[in-house]
Amino acid sequence: MKGIFSVILFSVISFTTGFSQITVPFVDESSPKSYPIDGTFLIKGAQETVRKYIQENPDYKEQMKLRKTAAWNFTVGSTKSWWASSFINYTYYQVPSTCRKVGTKCYIFVEDASWNSTVTQAGVDSMALYFDSKTPANPNKGIYQSDVDVFGDPPDMDNDPKIIILILDIRDGYEGSGGYIAGFFSSTNEINTAYSNLCEMYYVDCNPLDFTTPYGIKTVAAITAHEFQHMIAFNYDPTSKQAIFINEGCSMLAEVNAGFGIGTQVGQYGYNIETNHYLFDWRDFGNISVLIDYSRASRFFTYMRDQYGIGMFKRMVSTPLFGEAGIIDAIASTGKTVTFKDLFTNFAMANIVDDSSINPAWAYTYPDIPKPTGTIIGNPNSSATAKAVTRLGVEYLTFNAGNNLSMKITSYSPNLVVKALLSGAGGRKVTDVPLNVQFNEPGFGTTYNTVTFALIDPVDASEGSTGATYSYTSGGTIQALELAYDVTEPTGYYVWSINDTVAVQFDAVKDGKLDSIRVALRRPGSINGGIYEYTGVWQPTPLGKKLPYPITASIATETPVPYPVPFNNWSGIDLRSYNINTDNPFVVAFTIGSDPKTPGVMVTKYKSTGAYHSYTYLNAPSGGDPANWYFISPATDTVALYCIRAYISFGTTGVEQKTTELTPKSFTLSQNYPNPFNPATTISYQLPEAGMATLKIFNMLGNEICTLVNEFKQAGQYNVTFAAQGLPSGIYVYKLSSGRYSETRKLVLMK
Repeated sequence: MKGIFSVILFSVISFTTGFSQITVPFVDESSPKSYPIDGTFLIKGAQETVRKYIQENPDYKEQMKLRKTAAWNFTVGSTKSWWASSFINYTYYQVPSTCRKVGTKCYIFVEDASWNSTVTQAGVDSMALYFDSKTPANPNKGIYQSDVDVFGDPPDMDNDPKIIILILDIRDGYEGSGGYIAGFFSSTNEINTAYSNLCEMYYVDCNPLDFTTPYGIKTVAAITAHEFQHMIAFNYDPTSKQAIFINEGCSMLAEVNAGFGIGTQVGQYGYNIETNHYLFDWRDFGNISVLIDYSRASRFFTYMRDQYGIGMFKRMVSTPLFGEAGIIDAIASTGKTVTFKDLFTNFAMANIVDDSSINPAWAYTYPDIPKPTGTIIGNPNSSATAKAVTRLGVEYLTFNAGNNLSMKITSYSPNLVVKALLSGAGGRKVTDVPLNVQFNEPGFGTTYNTVTFALIDPVDASEGSTGATYSYTSGGTIQALELAYDVTEPTGYYVWSINDTVAVQFDAVKDGKLDSIRVALRRPGSINGGIYEYTGVWQPTPLGKKLPYPITASIATETPVPYPVPFNNWSGIDLRSYNINTDNPFVVAFTIGSDPKTPGVMVTKYKSTGAYHSYTYLNAPSGGDPANWYFISPATDTVALYCIRAYISFGTTGVEQKTTELTPKSFTLSQNYPNPFNPATTISYQLPEAGMATLKIFNMLGNEICTLVNEFKQAGQYNVTFAAQGLPSGIYVYKLSSGRYSETRKLVLMK
């Protein structure tokens, strides 16, 4: 299974104006529009059919050999109808096809209905070259030999050493977006039963996979390495006793070992979205969360390869032991020993440390693994209760602002392990964090500018773990207040005309100084802009007196899709030398330069029916409207916000600083994050005025589950954690009420 395919969609976006509707293209990269899934374990009933057949026919290998004693000896032009599985109704159907290539290790058949559409002879020839002769990792070794060397031999039920590869439009219900089956291996073909092709073969999709482009062919080659490992695994585990996570992890490693990478998108970043999830879990085709499962497996197996060598995986495929016992058995085959508790703890630390000089066990040799940051806490004066770390999961808490950090993690779960990674001008170091005792780091804010706490439960249920619960209280002094109206992760960017201007208006923060601004950019480049006093209106212009002008935001990197969480392509501009006080509202604005796509100011969405802090000056709006300032309204109840933030400092060096919160102008209940979630999620809301506030959770029958908030609240922004231990998976409703305001949203618990 290869990484996510992203389709860049241009959609029409409306601008709310005093005149008429104005449109501009929006590049929506907020989520994968199409994503491939391996279908090997999704053929309903196939594994059970094969398992039952083998139990009743323990000599099935000998029977198959006697049944077919000669090789196929196909030639180019040979025709045959093959049985294939439909993933729409889980029936079998026949696929008329023609042999388009005979390689040294394969026969490649192409479904007749797909020939010369997304599959051409050049694409088939390239695929055969990858399978037989070369990979990105080795120009002298193809996928066949690469997989065989690492995992073992494939079965040979048909007395023909060549593997049959059938390229077809797999029936998976794909209609232009969502998940599709990229390929699969069916063990039914290895036994003498109805709908069996009685051969070694696997299937590769050609819709939306495209054999006419170099990228498409390379992607298909990675899928080929993946599916061929599944075939090899069947030879050693024909009744599918091993955990799906381990089989899929080996297939992901087959891609990495052949040089197709850990995945430039889902493989690299997917794990970072959900580190606090049971290691061995595997979700199904109908759930996009399976992409994170693939990423987690790819990370974990790449880590084991880097630590213990590629030689352990032949034993991994053939071991009779299950799950973590099989993993430890495979490591032992290399002459090394480790407990699974230590293995998982080291894996959790390697993901944030990745530095062998600190600890050889906390590093990859695979280059540039993106590091998870988990929950980012900008104010060191923070607390949370009823939090949970799942068994064989890890929660990361990162503090990135303030001074003189203290942290007390309270937990009576015996398995919880906590370590802290400190990074900054003083270098990087890791220290153990005791539970129920205050941890102090006086160098935070000077020697170290970030501290990431890793809360790890390295014990599975078989050893008594049901997950670890904890609470924490942190303290310190804050050195800068972040003013951010973009309350969710970026979803894309707009394609402007040259010399259009994007702006964010910020409310006043009394007694503060403008320390810096940051702007989220899509790709390398520079844009110029300035800081202005706010006129108090957005038409005819929100831009008043120039403060610092001009300023430049630059970035040298390009953000991948899907975007990392949190988004990491921010350009910072230091404004301390201008000594700007923030007693009055101000505006940060940037003008698009000679290339309207570069570098691309990122946007997010916000529930509102009126203007909310982000404005755009259009020189030549569509529809003949005049040049003017507008705000973007992608939907009737939504406005777009530019990802531009301001940072306010207080006091002078050596004086304790204070936090001043923005006073919201609207009542807002945000979508919980993450969603779906397990076991906990964060609900954010803001109140424009003081009053009693209640936040309650209900099931879909309207029964109240719990009350998260029921108290008098000052106007401001709030976050609350909902921990759902003991609740079944499903859809729940959360409702916020305060005074005359009330709003309801849904959340999804998925265990």
